[in-house]
Amino acid sequence: MTQAALGSLLPLAVAAPLAGAAVAPLVARLSPRLPLLTSLVTLLGSLGLLIAVAPSVFGGQVVVHYLGGWRPVRGSALGIAVAADPFGLTFALLSAGIGAVLVLYTLSELGGLGPRELGGYAALVQLLLAGLIGAALTADTVDLFVWFEVAALASYGLTGFFLERPPALEAAFKILVLTTIAGFCVFMGAGLLYNTHGALNYGQLAQDLTGPLQSADLLALGLLLAGFATKAGLVPFHGWLADAHTAAPGPVSALFSGLMVNLGIVGITRVALQIYPAADTPVLGVLMVVGVASALAGACLALVQDDLKRLLAYDTVSQVGVITVGLASAQPAGVAGAVYHLINHALFKSLLFLCAGAIVHRTGQTLLSQMGGLARTWPGLAVAFGVGVASIAGVPPFNGYVSLGLIHSGLTDSGQYVPYALLLAAQLITIAALSRAAWLAFLKPRAEDYEHRELLRPGMQVGVGILAASCVLFGVAPSYVLEHIADPAASALLQPAQYTTAILQGAGHVMQLRTEFDYADPAELAVALSSVVLGILLARRVLRHGPPRVTDLLRRAHNGSVNDYAAYAISGLIAVVATFML
Repeated sequence: MTQAALGSLLPLAVAAPLAGAAVAPLVARLSPRLPLLTSLVTLLGSLGLLIAVAPSVFGGQVVVHYLGGWRPVRGSALGIAVAADPFGLTFALLSAGIGAVLVLYTLSELGGLGPRELGGYAALVQLLLAGLIGAALTADTVDLFVWFEVAALASYGLTGFFLERPPALEAAFKILVLTTIAGFCVFMGAGLLYNTHGALNYGQLAQDLTGPLQSADLLALGLLLAGFATKAGLVPFHGWLADAHTAAPGPVSALFSGLMVNLGIVGITRVALQIYPAADTPVLGVLMVVGVASALAGACLALVQDDLKRLLAYDTVSQVGVITVGLASAQPAGVAGAVYHLINHALFKSLLFLCAGAIVHRTGQTLLSQMGGLARTWPGLAVAFGVGVASIAGVPPFNGYVSLGLIHSGLTDSGQYVPYALLLAAQLITIAALSRAAWLAFLKPRAEDYEHRELLRPGMQVGVGILAASCVLFGVAPSYVLEHIADPAASALLQPAQYTTAILQGAGHVMQLRTEFDYADPAELAVALSSVVLGILLARRVLRHGPPRVTDLLRRAHNGSVNDYAAYAISGLIAVVATFML
C-alpha cells in the first residue's frame, strides 16, 4: 500500500468511533445492549485501521495526510495535517485496543441498565476515545485543542453518569472547572503562537522557534504546559483527578486513568520535544521538577487512602510523574522507558481499576477497612490484582520492571542522581501503598461474609484476563517491545528535525535509535528486590501504627474544595510562566 493510501486511513480511525457515538443512542431503541456491541465493532474497526498503518510507522516512516488535500506550500502549512509517528500511533493503538476491552467489560458490569442510559454511555465513551485517537494523530495545535475539548466534554458526562449520587455530581463539577481552566490555557497558548508566527502546524512552528524566543513564545509555552499538565494530573494541577476516578463507574475509572490522563502526556511531549526542541528554555528542568513532585506526592497520598479507587487514583498521579521524569531526562533510554511506561501504565492501571470495579460490583464495598478475605472467596480476582500490583512495583518478569529500569538508566546516564534517588523513594512508597491495599482487601481475614456476592461475569473475566496477560507479555518480551515500539517512538521524539521535515513534506523517515535493557543487570535486580522488601516493611508499619505524620499536610491540602484545587492550578500556572519569562 502506498504512503498516500496509508495516510488516508488515519482520518477513518477517528471517524469510526465518532460515527459509533452518533449511532449508539439510535440503536439503543432496538436493544439495550446494542449500543455497546456497536461500540465494540467501531473500536475494533479503528484498531484494525491503525494496525494496517503500524508496520510502516514503526519501521521508521512518518505517515502524513492533509485534510482536504491542502498540502504545505514552500514550507507553510495551509491545512490540518494528520500524521502517524511511532509515538502518536502507540497512544492511538492503546486507546482503541484498551477502549475495546473496557467496552467488553462494560457489557457485563453495566449491561443491565436501560436503553437510554446505555445509549448515552456508549456515545460518551466513543466520543472520549475519538478525542484521544484524534489528539494522538494530529499535527496541528488548534486541532489538538479541539480533540482536547471533545475528550473533556465526554469526561464530564461520564464522571456524572450516576447523577443521582451526590459525589458524582460534585466530581463532575470539579473536573469541569479544572479542565475548563486547562482548555483555556491550551487555546490561548495555541492562539499566541499563531498570532506571533502565523502557524499552527507542529513542523512549521518548530522551524520558527529555533532562534531567540519572544515573550509571547515563552508565555505560550507556559500556558500549553500548564493546560496539558492539568489533563495529565500532574502536581499541582491534579485536584480533579481523585474525585473523578472515584465517582465514575469501574470501566470509566479505568478509561480515565489508563488512557485519558495520557492525553496530557501526549500534549506535553509534543510541546517540549517536538515544537520547542531547539529553543533555549528550562522546559526539561521544569518537567523534571513537576514529575518528581508528582511521583512523590501521589505515592504519599495513595498510602493514606481508605477508599480503594481513590488510592489507585492518587497512584495515577505518581505514575504519570514517573513518565514525565523519563521524558525530561531527554536520554534515549529514559525516553524509551517513558514510552514503555506509558504503555505499561495503560495496562496495569486499567487492570487494577477493573479489579476495583469488580470488587464494588460483587461486594458493594468501597473502603479497604471494610474488606478482607477476597483471596479465599475469589482467587482469580486476587491473582489479577496481584499481577497489577507486581507490575507497578517493578517486580520481574512483569512489565513495570523493564520500563522503570530504562527510566533509571536514563537518569544515571545523564548524571541526574538526585531525581533518581527521589524516584526510588516514590517507588518504595508506591509499593507500600499497594501492598497495604492488597492485604486489606484480599489477605486480611474477615469474620463475616459479604451481604452482596455476585459472580464475575464472562465479559468481566475476559477483560481482566486480557489486561493481566498483557502485563506479563510486555514484561517477558522487552526486546521485541523496545525494538518495534519504544525505540521507534523515542527516535521520533529525540530527532524532531526529521519529524518536522516529514510533516512539511508529506512523508519522511526517522533514523532508528537503539537502546538496550539487560534483564539480569545485578544493580537493577537489587534495586527492584530492595524496593519491594522495604515497601512491604513500610506497609506493615503503616498498618500497625498509621500513616507517617509527614503526610498530614498533604491530606489537609486535599480537602475537596474546588476553590482550593483551582487556586493550586492557577498558582502552578503562574510559577511555570514566571520560570520561563524571568
